[in-house]
Amino acid sequence: MADLHTLPCLPWRTKAAPQPDELTPGRHRLRQTIALVDRARRDTEAAAEQLHRLTDVIGEDDRLQARLLELMSRDQAARGEWIAGGRIGRDPGDAADTRALNNKILAMGDEVAAAKATLPAKEQVHRDAVSRLVAAQAERGAAIAVVAVELCAELASELTTLLNTALTVEATIRSVLDAISESASRGEPGMGGAAERVTSIIRRAREEAGVPRDDKSGRRLLDALCNDPGATLT
Repeated sequence: MADLHTLPCLPWRTKAAPQPDELTPGRHRLRQTIALVDRARRDTEAAAEQLHRLTDVIGEDDRLQARLLELMSRDQAARGEWIAGGRIGRDPGDAADTRALNNKILAMGDEVAAAKATLPAKEQVHRDAVSRLVAAQAERGAAIAVVAVELCAELASELTTLLNTALTVEATIRSVLDAISESASRGEPGMGGAAERVTSIIRRAREEAGVPRDDKSGRRLLDALCNDPGATLT
């Protein structure tokens, strides 16, 4: 029986998540693939459950058969000792627990035969279901990638706006620096030192800018998109 390894996903929805009728084409496709994965997973679980019922019956029969062989070997040894000792007393080779176990195995015979006959078809059903699940997960993964790129494009536009704001401030400071430098070149007192201090201010401002590395938001987004086509970064 094939092992099933599903993509780990965390249920996560943001408060500002778009409604279904507001989804982009990429998100709409993601919603469809999520439904495909859910349906394929249910089919796989149902197929696995049926398969397990059959293998449980067959496995129980195998276990009982092995135990019966142990008891029969024990009884055979006991009978041999009884014969060697002159057949005194009752034959110990006909033990009650052996008869009871043998009767139980015989009673299960029809069920075991039916389970073994049905097993190959159910194994194929399970393999087919697993294949559909894997294919659906692959489609969902591709759809998640499209949505992730869409989100990054949206954020990049915001990034450009914020960078332009920061660069506008820097350009203003540098215009002051240029004016001071021109004055310094004409020998006006104090301007040379002022130019050095403004240059240092700009350098220090750049060095102090920065945010902690974010190693979790992206993973949370991909996990969330496994279940929610409207998920976004927070």
